[in-house]
Amino acid sequence: MTGTRRARKKERTRREIYRTAMSLFAENGYDGVTIEDICRNASVAKATFFLHFENKAALLKDFNDEITQALAERLSGHEGTAEEQLVLLSSAFREAWEGNAHVMRKMLREFVDQPTAIAKAATVNESVVDLVTDIVRRGQARGELRAGLPPELAAVSIVSTWSAIAAWWTTHADASEPLADTPTLQVIDITLNGLRTRP
Repeated sequence: MTGTRRARKKERTRREIYRTAMSLFAENGYDGVTIEDICRNASVAKATFFLHFENKAALLKDFNDEITQALAERLSGHEGTAEEQLVLLSSAFREAWEGNAHVMRKMLREFVDQPTAIAKAATVNESVVDLVTDIVRRGQARGELRAGLPPELAAVSIVSTWSAIAAWWTTHADASEPLADTPTLQVIDITLNGLRTRP
């Protein structure tokens, strides 16, 4: 088997595990699904699961990647400003999280509670940071955003704040309460316009 075919097969297996897990979470709740359940329903060995994911919380990366990929395609033809694109991105993530609120709240809580969560956060949010970096870079090229600031730094700042809001939501909001859009939109405003009053 060639390297490319092996890589495609590995990616298909990872996607199947992810889809199976999310389907089971939707049916039985996050806590009601074990890794054994996922493996049995995905027709993979437990060792195969651990080849792709360290634990159930590690599925968070694939959740983010799935949304990011769909948004990247949607934004490729979007003619709006950088701010409009960031608002679209923020709203899409909020809707996706809200649509899976009970599962995402538990998954994120488990992820945050891991001793290595900070080290792994960059990997989990990598695709999101890349997309925000592209938006900022295009905004700078069009003169909408200040030049001279590394777009990667701006992206990390925005995504880190969104992540902090999501982490707060896992412990401070009622389980039925959605992740409010207002704070994430305010983050975009603060990032793009600063905190200082204009003279």
